Amino acid sequence: MTHTGRRILIVEDEPVVAGMMAKILKGAGVHISTAGTIKEAEELLDKKTFDIILLDRVLPDGDGVQIFKKIKKSPALAHVPVLILSGKAYADEQAEGLDLGADDYMTKPFSPDELRARVDVLLRRAAKFIQ
Repeated sequence: MTHTGRRILIVEDEPVVAGMMAKILKGAGVHISTAGTIKEAEELLDKKTFDIILLDRVLPDGDGVQIFKKIKKSPALAHVPVLILSGKAYADEQAEGLDLGADDYMTKPFSPDELRARVDVLLRRAAKFIQ
């Protein structure tokens, strides 16, 4: 599905993974921004608006849950869907992310089709919120 003009923030510290995710999603006509740290993500969130955020759980400057909690407490960002990504497939971490309010949780590695499908669902939800 095409989501022309929609904005996605990918917060992922592995440049190869972030690049692969961006390549997979660009076919949907979206604009991609990337951040490799919590600090970079916060700077982007202060400057731009996003329709969804793909957030790695493990970042070099902290746990992705730290920025996730800030996003959900912010009146300007609380409505933005967040998909948490993690290389750890522990059920308790997945449950924690979902309990905190994440819209979805995916473990790495993932298939390109699964990423596209999950992002498509989140973009459709975001579009309903905006209307």
